[in-house]
Amino acid sequence: MSAGAGSTPSKVQKIVLPGQTPDGQYVLSALVKRTYDIVPGASCFRAAADAKIVPGDKHWDDPMNSSVRFESDFVPWKIATDVVLNGKAYAPHGRPAEAVTAAIQIGPALKQILVIGDRLARFTGGLPSFTDPGRFLEMDLRYERAYGGADIYSDRKLPCLYARNPVGKGFAIRNVREAVDELELPNLEDPGDLLTPARLCCGHFMHWEEQPLPQSFGWFGKPWQPRASLAGVLPADRKTEQELRALYAQVIPPAQRALYTQTTLPDMNFVFFNGASQGLALPFLQGDELIKTFNLTPDGRLDFSLPGDRPRIGLDIGEGVQEPDVFLQTVMIRLEEKQVDLVWRGAVPYRGPDWLPEMRKLEVLIQ
Repeated sequence: MSAGAGSTPSKVQKIVLPGQTPDGQYVLSALVKRTYDIVPGASCFRAAADAKIVPGDKHWDDPMNSSVRFESDFVPWKIATDVVLNGKAYAPHGRPAEAVTAAIQIGPALKQILVIGDRLARFTGGLPSFTDPGRFLEMDLRYERAYGGADIYSDRKLPCLYARNPVGKGFAIRNVREAVDELELPNLEDPGDLLTPARLCCGHFMHWEEQPLPQSFGWFGKPWQPRASLAGVLPADRKTEQELRALYAQVIPPAQRALYTQTTLPDMNFVFFNGASQGLALPFLQGDELIKTFNLTPDGRLDFSLPGDRPRIGLDIGEGVQEPDVFLQTVMIRLEEKQVDLVWRGAVPYRGPDWLPEMRKLEVLIQ
């Protein structure tokens, strides 16, 4: 095995990250990223250049007001394969439509989204009404067009963000004119959980969980619920966290000390590290699966297979070359560019962060 062997592009996109497994084992994870051109009806073909490894989340626009376009590849350990698609929905046969069902299927896993033309809510004094959807030829599949957003009118003293998707649209708390009239409604919905006039207003900000789940094929934001609630202390760091809390407790005023010591940080749930949309974080893929898309291209149907090009990864941290099992962490489909990026992981155990200054060798071999 030699560095970069078997690769068409001259520069191998790779990085080594320290991390932990769910059971607290320290690991050094080598990530390898490869890009392929999508070939309709056939296996993907290695592209002339690999997409660069993404060090931090990249948003579509302003990070405070837009969804994530590319999530960071810097994840040492995922427990499933993220399948993510950036693209558009297209009306069949090039004829404008009021609604289209867009879908992606990977093996037995199928995710469908009802894509609806632009609509508005109307305040009537009773049950709100929805306008008829406008016709469209194509529609961006971004969380900005899914259910969510902010209601700043129901209670002007307490503006409320929809915790599952603060950049979406259609979220309203009270059935009042300021909140409802001319409210833009979501374009992307779950066909089995549609927003209706009867459930447009949730009545109280504490009832947000009764509202629809936002739908897309893209990355689901880390600060959004329920993903944010999964974050916590990594298993091997719990002892250090407890020691630090004991030290901090000594400087907490006595009146607040009991509450401080009773409040603990949760354990990290490793599901947090999978950022694919609902239904698209899948048991580890092999990298040769057939993918079918429906109404995600102008032709309506596009089938292709992942390339079956599993890299071999070797790591030498001064103890000889180790060749770990390799897992497919991310399938990033960029359908408008007709390309797909695959991120693979191979991890070896090591003695922990305190040992890293003593490491005298780090060599990554890719074939």
